[in-house]
Amino acid sequence: MVGMWAMVLAVAAFLVAFVAPLDTILFGGHGERIVISIVQAAIAMVAVIALVLGLSRMKRIYLQKKLRQ
Repeated sequence: MVGMWAMVLAVAAFLVAFVAPLDTILFGGHGERIVISIVQAAIAMVAVIALVLGLSRMKRIYLQKKLRQ
């Protein structure tokens, strides 16, 4: 359970720390708003998909351990 919450918090921290200020990191504050938004949305979708896949894998491992007992 702690591992699952750690994964959720790690993804949230990644989104806040690295994806939100993407304008200044990649474009130096001079990029077009729509391009920045598209890049941020794409990165956020990939991060959420990775989170779902990771949580699904953890659930499968947990269930296998419980069924063996």
